[in-house]
Amino acid sequence: MKDIYTEQLVKRKKGKKHWLLEGVLLAVTLLSIYGAFRYPLLLIFTAILIAGNIFLYLELDVEYEYLFVNGEMSIDKIIYKSKRRRICTIAQADMEILAPYGAGELRQYQRAHKVDYSSGAISDKTYVMVVSMKGKKKKLFLEPNKTMIDAYARLDPRKVVSDSVR
Repeated sequence: MKDIYTEQLVKRKKGKKHWLLEGVLLAVTLLSIYGAFRYPLLLIFTAILIAGNIFLYLELDVEYEYLFVNGEMSIDKIIYKSKRRRICTIAQADMEILAPYGAGELRQYQRAHKVDYSSGAISDKTYVMVVSMKGKKKKLFLEPNKTMIDAYARLDPRKVVSDSVR
């Protein structure tokens, strides 16, 4: 059997909540810098806010890496292109369905817990993978490339819904 290997990197886009949080924190930091000139005791608070701004900026720069090797998919979270953390590993047997977002076959999984490992913006590239993890069903939002979808379809065609059907 020929080995199947593919990987993909998906950059997470910042949503409205992230931009709002960064904006509010930056505004409070600038106000505290101004206040620190009048009240030197605010200098400690200002230093904490500056550290918080830096931490928030670094933590919100997120990428997801999908690594598919012979029926097993690993999802890693990469923070600020330096810290890597393995989020989960999904065996082919644990996958129930892989379908494009909005496909009718996903209706029966509406109550499953949703986890977003995509760019954050729903598009025609967004797929939903329903898996059983520790006895519970989860809906994983992903943006797999065509090679990954085809590899899953070759391994178990009954579990993959093609986007040409939509």
